[in-house]
Amino acid sequence: MINKTKLAIKKNEHQFEGKHHKIDYLEFKEKNSKHMIVVFSGFNGKETQGAPGRYNYMRTLEDIKVNKLFIKDSVDNIPVYYMGENGSTGYLDDVCSLIEEKLIEMEIDKDNLILAGSSKGGTGALLIGLQMDVGHIIAGAHQLNVGTYLNSLNKKLKSMLFTKIVGHDGGDAPEILDRKFREKFLISNTKSNLYFHGGNRDSHYVRHMVPLLRHFDANDILYELDLRSYVGHDNVMKYFPEFFVRKVKEIITRTNLDAPNIKSHGDETEVTVKVLNPKEKDDVDWAIYVYRKDKKIKKIMYNSEPVHRIPIRYEDIRSVKVFLRINEKKVQTKEYYV
Repeated sequence: MINKTKLAIKKNEHQFEGKHHKIDYLEFKEKNSKHMIVVFSGFNGKETQGAPGRYNYMRTLEDIKVNKLFIKDSVDNIPVYYMGENGSTGYLDDVCSLIEEKLIEMEIDKDNLILAGSSKGGTGALLIGLQMDVGHIIAGAHQLNVGTYLNSLNKKLKSMLFTKIVGHDGGDAPEILDRKFREKFLISNTKSNLYFHGGNRDSHYVRHMVPLLRHFDANDILYELDLRSYVGHDNVMKYFPEFFVRKVKEIITRTNLDAPNIKSHGDETEVTVKVLNPKEKDDVDWAIYVYRKDKKIKKIMYNSEPVHRIPIRYEDIRSVKVFLRINEKKVQTKEYYV
């Protein structure tokens, strides 16, 4: 199995030339998939020995037929928590650019993008997912106060990490890093669907997850919490994979909108609605609002006809909004600019 994993890495590893950093990643394409999973890595346990970063959850996801990226967190073989070095956000910016490039290349809607990881990888998934407003974020036992957490590690490791990420390992480095991540995480709203996993007797749940989830509660941000009964942070690796796989399967098989085909048809515009994974047992229909550049709106009320001819010239249209309804309940609204 180890040889199989090494072979997969050798065959599928690439390097992205970002504006600030070179980023190593694995890419697995699935031609018939409309979704993409991006997985972020935790610590490897040998950072002070200069060991290179690892890719997480490759075997966990190997049987799931979906586009996948696995992205390392490493600058000179030192993790930067997917944020950057010397107080910058350079790594964060470059990872976002990499993902955006792959979305365009694979023609994947951002609503069908899943970012995931556990521990440091979960923190990375949240950091980048909230920054990009992606469709789904799956995080296991992540950190909120990253500086406080790093300050609890052994002297050599925390000095190395603070020096790399903050630019120094002085007494205020933990507070600086805490503030930097809290600014990114303590948001007032998000379009992302959030899924969290934790252990009720893991210190990361009490010290990091609970404060974040209370903030989300106070701001009416919805999330799903898979809280298991176990002790210690190491058990995340035992319990998170089952939750991770289950949520991915739910997401990629749920009924949702794909980007419609919008094209000119003489003096009219033809709009073809596309719905992914419709279920035979469900009553699925949609409404369409076409917004003209002069701010007038053409409305097509709920129906199940996929193709509509709109009596508006293509060049006069600003955007098309589609409302998806399942069993008379509105479940999704998406606007597409032409």
